Amino acid sequence: MIPSPTNDATPSRGTPVKKVGLVAAFSKDEAEALGEEVERWLVSKGVTVVRERGLQSDKLADIDAIIVLGGDGLMMRSANTYPDIPLLGINFGKVGFLALVERTHWMTAAEALLVGEYGVELSATLAATIQRKGKTLDQGWAINDIVIRGGVRMIDVEVYIDGFYVNTYPGDGMIVATPRGSTAYCMAAGGPILTAGVRGFAIVPISCHSPIRTPFVAAESATIDLLLANRHEAALILDGRPTADLAYGDIVRVIAGVHTFRMVSLGGTNFYEAFRSKFNFRIRPDAVPTLRPPASRT
Repeated sequence: MIPSPTNDATPSRGTPVKKVGLVAAFSKDEAEALGEEVERWLVSKGVTVVRERGLQSDKLADIDAIIVLGGDGLMMRSANTYPDIPLLGINFGKVGFLALVERTHWMTAAEALLVGEYGVELSATLAATIQRKGKTLDQGWAINDIVIRGGVRMIDVEVYIDGFYVNTYPGDGMIVATPRGSTAYCMAAGGPILTAGVRGFAIVPISCHSPIRTPFVAAESATIDLLLANRHEAALILDGRPTADLAYGDIVRVIAGVHTFRMVSLGGTNFYEAFRSKFNFRIRPDAVPTLRPPASRT
């Protein structure tokens, strides 16, 4: 059964939090250090804090929100691990399109949680199965995108929408992206950006070796079938995580997921401002080159 559309441009209002989860990126010492500071501050305000090691799936019912200290990758992992719980992302990554709050503003964001001055944006997710020799193999669900990716050789992907044949695309693969994920691999592959409120999924060929390569936007209620039509190496990837190797004749079926991605939004932040500020040519102003410049000639 296809769930009702959930990509909501108008956030629902939050309620003051009493119990929050706290997830910090293990690979970033500064995120772990800030996590301890955030925990002390919240506890001083009477909020119960549960760190990641205590966030077990059977004890999530009374968690009001989860604060994530990391980048967009950790936001997606947290959304998959703790579905349908509002996430507030404190950015320790390079882009921060999901982790919208910069680390210097964490206290302002936490105060908004305490008094309920925040919204919760609901975004659709994707679910994938592999149809193989009469069997259905569940592959899980994704926040951003579901991708068929070829290896060193070109693959042919047949695309069907609601059972209707669209075209066969020779190239490096195919992307199906949510509106939230349209600014990720979808955008990099030349696909459309689906703005807040759009209830559909982008279907984007990757490096298509054909003049017919126009991306599609299918309705959120659509069933999207991607059939691997040759015997070259290919893999199925959900939110950057390989889940299965694909074989000739496999059909990857993509539909709207039963879960929603719930992101805490604060006053003054919006999709267009985030897009303008995150994707500019100064995205890595502190980048250090790996190679040294050649020695000057005298």
